[in-house]
Amino acid sequence: MMGGRRRQSTYHAPRRFGRVHRTTLFVVGATVLGGLVLSLFIIQALEIRSLRRDLAALHAAQEAALIEQAALRERLAEKDDLAAIEAEARERLGWVMRGEEKVIFIGEEESEE
Repeated sequence: MMGGRRRQSTYHAPRRFGRVHRTTLFVVGATVLGGLVLSLFIIQALEIRSLRRDLAALHAAQEAALIEQAALRERLAEKDDLAAIEAEARERLGWVMRGEEKVIFIGEEESEE
C-alpha cells in the first residue's frame, strides 16, 4: 500500500426494492386482480343473459302448451255431446242419417283472376 491510498471495494450490497419497484409491482398486481374480477363479472353476466333467454323460451313453450291444453279440454268436453259426435261423423266419415241423401257436387272450379 503505497501512497496511503485505500483501495475501494467493487462489491455493492444488493438493494431492496425501491419505491418505484414496489409501486410498479402493486400496480401490476392490482391490474391482474382487477382483470380477474372483471372477467368473473363478465362471465356471470353472459351466463345470466343465457339463462334469461332460456327462461323466455320456456315461457313461450308454456304458453303454447296451455293453449293446446285448453283446446284438448274443449275437445274432450265434446265427447259426450251428441251434436258434436254427429257433426264429426258427418264431416270425417261422410255418414248420413236414415232418410237423408248425400249429394256431392262435381263441377268446374272457379278460376282466380
